[in-house]
Amino acid sequence: MTTASPTTSPTASGHVTIVFTSDWGVSTGVGQAGRTHSTIERSNGKPVVRGTVITGVLREQAMLAAKALDGQKDGTWTSFALWLFGQDPNSEAGSTPHPRHVLFSDATPASSIPVHDTVSLSIDPDTGTARDQFLRFTERAAAGVLTGTFTLINEAGAGISDQTTIDAAHFLLGVAGLMVRGIGSGRSGGDGECTVVVSDKDYVEFGRHDAKAADALERILANQDNDSPTYSSADVKKVAERLRSLTRDGLRSLTRDSLQKVPDLPEELPKDSPQDIEILNSQQSESGDTTWYETSLDIVLDTPVVSYEVPFSNEVRSLDFLRGTVLVPWLHNFLRKKYPDSDVVNSAIVSGDLRISDALPVYKGVDGLPVPFVLENEKVPEDKLEDKQDDKEPCTLFNRHIPIDDQECGENTIPTRDCYVFVDSSGASVTGWIGKPSLIGRQSTAINSETGAAKDGQLFLVRALPAGLTLRASIVVSKRLLSELRGTDATSADSPLTLDLGIAEQPAFLGSRKLTGTFGRARCTVDSTFTEVGSTPPPVEGPVTDEGTQDSSSESTEVVSLWFTSDLLARSSTLGPGGSVEDLELAFRRANVPVTVVLESPGQDSEDKNRKRILTAIRHRRVDSWSPRDNAPRATRLAIQAGSVVQVRISPDDLTSLKALGHIGVGELTPQGYGRFHVDSPILAKATLPLFKTKSKSFTASTEAAS
Repeated sequence: MTTASPTTSPTASGHVTIVFTSDWGVSTGVGQAGRTHSTIERSNGKPVVRGTVITGVLREQAMLAAKALDGQKDGTWTSFALWLFGQDPNSEAGSTPHPRHVLFSDATPASSIPVHDTVSLSIDPDTGTARDQFLRFTERAAAGVLTGTFTLINEAGAGISDQTTIDAAHFLLGVAGLMVRGIGSGRSGGDGECTVVVSDKDYVEFGRHDAKAADALERILANQDNDSPTYSSADVKKVAERLRSLTRDGLRSLTRDSLQKVPDLPEELPKDSPQDIEILNSQQSESGDTTWYETSLDIVLDTPVVSYEVPFSNEVRSLDFLRGTVLVPWLHNFLRKKYPDSDVVNSAIVSGDLRISDALPVYKGVDGLPVPFVLENEKVPEDKLEDKQDDKEPCTLFNRHIPIDDQECGENTIPTRDCYVFVDSSGASVTGWIGKPSLIGRQSTAINSETGAAKDGQLFLVRALPAGLTLRASIVVSKRLLSELRGTDATSADSPLTLDLGIAEQPAFLGSRKLTGTFGRARCTVDSTFTEVGSTPPPVEGPVTDEGTQDSSSESTEVVSLWFTSDLLARSSTLGPGGSVEDLELAFRRANVPVTVVLESPGQDSEDKNRKRILTAIRHRRVDSWSPRDNAPRATRLAIQAGSVVQVRISPDDLTSLKALGHIGVGELTPQGYGRFHVDSPILAKATLPLFKTKSKSFTASTEAAS
């Protein structure tokens, strides 16, 4: 929406300004023991209106405005509103969902807004007096100004460029904003009264130059870090009235100039996700091998991110890392826009030329790796537990993978699982930390579209990766794709190569629930240095059987250890769930790098289980996902879990290819990060690993960012 100049075209992003003229608060549904019964939502310690709340109130009013524009029957404006906000909550079961095309961020205070407690009670309808034991203390924020943003996106998460669509969206959102009268809890009692302005204008800055409201706005914005407001309720109302007037003027101009009718709905992009696409073999070089180059991708979370895991009861719990499945569509979409005429780039995922690993946490600049399942830690007695919780004394991990004679074992040890090791193994000694980032929890509820209140039985908890967390993934490209991106031939003699893709602090929306505005915002940076990681032979064509399996007793083989740093999907030859040792060997044979898993070590002391050498330690994890194409869940897969360790025999001629294969993955869905492993990691050669426990606050860039 434009106010100052009708000739200025709105853009695919804009601003949301909320001016509260009364006490307000978006309740969390929980309280603080001994203090208050109901607290309000906060971000960085300040009251906030979540993007989900803004979406809900604007959607309700936009649907009413669209129906009014269409008349008695649902028409083009109603269809456009559904396209903009997504599937109608009242639609019939089994109907085709409409993806959302507008994304709202959280609205945060433009200046300090004091928070106070209010007192209320419940009235007995029979007596007309107060009920016993029904005195309640509720948090409320004072009147003030909050600001947020909105973005119009397509199905791939990129900004919309069609100007007609943008104009219509700005008009409908602007009208919907003016129709909103209250936000938050307690609206029936007069709380949450507000004016909502949705525009391409930043009215906080624009208002400074407006004579009618400049003084009042300056007094509001000057309230920084004050416990009590430096402005009056009259100031807030003056700003609200002026913004409403400016908005109405802009909407009249926009309607008169370009909105005689709603545009045709944009054509939707194909709904195929990376897991719906058949991954073909990458084009081979003249020698038959494919040469691969690797660089790093750093991700900093600006908001909490949900790396989706199967919901458990009323809890949606995130993984503690980001799967490559989340990163592949974002990166590929960026490259296709940068190289629109390149067939090699457009087919990079299908051909297998582009691969991205899982993004794992970074602690104090050190990359994290899933802890190997062959490591054990001593069961610490309660009287010594306090000494182990600070940085003065490291905890010791014992390695069960090395020969028994070299092992140093504690008296009572237990397996070490479900965490990461952050180590520097470049020197003679290994130093570092062990732990994982803590997930943050946010409570939400579904809203009844008829009453506007919370639905019964729809309260749920979302646990997500915290804001401020840094994660790191690796990007692996074939020689063919790298040559296409550079515009010149990439040869092994040129390693390392330099290529600036222009991805530095690039905004991205990642994970599930990213359209809520509360979750999913991140900044991505791709390193400009590409290092050659080796070559792999072409995969075996046609069916692969157990024939040709190497003899484990052959003297022409070498024994190496594989440490899987991501989940591995090993397809079963019998169409079962997969993940057995036989399936693992079959996956390597399909990759044309045959290995034989060593399950037992000659001369093991079977009677002393505590000191028994562990050659192979495999755990499994179920992998569930959703298919946008079918609008239904995919079949559950059984994966060999990251952290599993196996010892294998391999021909010396294949050892180089095996090490290169560790960078690109083995098994199914390798372009999406599955099947990564390390060969003979120095960590697995150490008898003990003295590592300090990580501290949760050290995972995030700052306390403010992580709040």
